[in-house]
This record gives sequence, structure tokens and C-alpha cells, in this order.
Amino acid sequence: MTIVHAPHFLHVPRSAAPDWLPLDTQEPLLACLSLVLLALACYLAWPGIARCYRQMRLGASWFVRTVPAGLDLPLKIRRVTLQSAPDRPRTLLSWLARQCKLGARSMLYPRQTRRWLAFWNLSATHSALALATPRLLHKIYRPYQSLRLRPAERMAILMSHYDFVIRRGLAPLVLQAASRPIPVGQFSGKAGDLYEVRLAAIASLDHEGELALHLYRDNRLLFSTAFTICRQPGGWVIRIGCLQGPGCADSREQIRRATRDMFGLRPKALMIRLVRAIGAGIGCGRVVLVGNGNRVANRHSKRKRVHADYDAFWQEIGAARRSDGDYELPCIEPETRLDQLPSRKRAEARQRLAFTRQATWEVGRLFSCASR
Repeated sequence: MTIVHAPHFLHVPRSAAPDWLPLDTQEPLLACLSLVLLALACYLAWPGIARCYRQMRLGASWFVRTVPAGLDLPLKIRRVTLQSAPDRPRTLLSWLARQCKLGARSMLYPRQTRRWLAFWNLSATHSALALATPRLLHKIYRPYQSLRLRPAERMAILMSHYDFVIRRGLAPLVLQAASRPIPVGQFSGKAGDLYEVRLAAIASLDHEGELALHLYRDNRLLFSTAFTICRQPGGWVIRIGCLQGPGCADSREQIRRATRDMFGLRPKALMIRLVRAIGAGIGCGRVVLVGNGNRVANRHSKRKRVHADYDAFWQEIGAARRSDGDYELPCIEPETRLDQLPSRKRAEARQRLAFTRQATWEVGRLFSCASR
């Protein structure tokens, strides 16, 4: 009689688990980790899969749009997605972290994300502006201009700004300013120092506004302000989100010297007047000024570096406080009554007024001509 022996199987004992993690807990945790890694891999691979699908369906991954006159753009424009921004992180880990954050934010705000991307795919001009800087497409997910703004409100402000820019024919100017700051006005002080105002766009002071004016004295930065054009109940307004000095060691001395050279006009007061002149030239009625409590710089990571008192300066120049903590001014300034000043101050006030008119005319003229 033949005896058939049952096969013997090797028994591999399980590795001992750490004291703080029971053995029966390891397998569920590993399963959850595997699912998370699988979801991450699917998310990272999805843009490539979608692109391959469009290529099979359309025959190419690029499509042609009509390019408006005045824009020096290629005829073939890539479709804009959240991954379209030309941001190149230094390491693979930072790239993975950015992709994960974008994916989480787009899933947290799906309706806003769809509207946001649909806006940037309306035309070749929209696409060119969206691809001009790395962080423009991500602005609706981050604090912007005021801490009181929710993602839907941030998106409405940004969409109205770029809709205004495109409809008024300012897109070529903004694209040029996005690549490098461009001079928009030059004037001289009483001591002969040369002052120049340069316009930057999108990337400069990008948490506080879409356009930025930088005041230089003899090619040295003196003051900056950032603003955005947007539609609000009652018409178009300009929102100022930042007003800051050079931040160098001798900044106070530089500002005092410039104030004397500009006939007693402080640089920050000049910046506000320049923005008001731009607003008046393009048809805006009011300037909204961010209050101390609403500043984006008041986030926990930057709170220790905030020194300027915006509220005190807004009240000094006659701005009215709003219920949301911000302030506002009319774009058109009231006439200066020289006859109400003491006689010993009228000469300097007359020179200061002439200096201000020259500066605001030069800067406002560029926007008025470009928007026609």
C-alpha cells in the first residue's frame, strides 16, 4: 500500500510589531496607506491620461485660436489647467507637494475651479495672461488683498480685473509689464533728482494686487503700491492692497530727502495720487484702501514683520471708513484752495501742486491712451 504524504509548506513567522503598534492594527494601516498612494498616483497621472485622450480625439494636443491684434503671441495656445502655470520647483518633493495642494484645493472648491479655468480658456488673450506668471492661477485659493475675502469673492475680483484689462485693450501693456517693469513716467524734483515710475504686473506684490507702481529716485527704489481694478456694486473701483517703502537700512533718510525734494509731498502720498489719477482716467469712481485688520501681511507667518499703520494714513488723507474695516476715497481729487493757506506756504504749495499734476498726468496718460 502506497502512502501519500501531504506536502509540507514553509511557515514564515510574522515580524514582531513595535510595542506601540499592535499586530492587528498594522494591516489596516498598510491598506489605508496603499489606497492613499494609489489615489496620489492616479491624480498625478490624470493630466497625462487626459492629454493622451484629447490627442487621440482631436489628432493633436494643441489647438488654434484667433490672436487679437496687438499681441505678439504664437498661433497655437495650450489649454489652461491648474498645472499650466510655468512654475518649476527646485526638487521633486516640492513639485509633489504643490500638486497635492492644488488637487486638494480644486476638490475643496470644485465649482469655483471650473469657472476659474473656463474663464482663462475663453480666448488666446486670456490664455496668454494666465500663463504669464506661475502663481496667477493659484490666487483664488490663497489670501489675496484682504483677509475678509472668501475664495468666491477673490475669484470675482480677479475675473472682473482681467475682463476689464482685456475689454479696454490693456492686455499688451499688462503682458509687457509682467515680463519686466516698464517706465510709465519721469519727472524731476527741485534739487534735480530724477524720479521714475515703473509699472509691474501680476507677479510683483502678487498677494496684494495685480498691478504695481514702483517709484524710483536715481534708479533706487523709494516706494511701491499694488492695486486691482474690479467691479463692485455702484461701478468700477480700484482696490489698493499694499503701500510700502524700500525696507533698506537708511529708508527713513531716503524718504525724508525725497519729501524735501518734492516740495513737501511724501512719496506714499504721491503713490496714492497716482493711483487715483489712473482710476479717474479709466473711469473708476472710487479707490478702496485696505485697513490694518484686513491686510494679507497680517497672516500668522508675517505678523511680526508688519510695521506700517495704514489706518492712520488713510484717515490723514481724508478717507472714509467702511463697515468692513477698509477705507475709500473718490478717484477725482477736490481742487486745492491755495487762498486758504498762510501766505508764507503758498509758494511751496503751488510748486507741490505743479509737481503732482505733472506726475499724475504722465502716469494717467499711458493708461488712458492704452484703454482707447
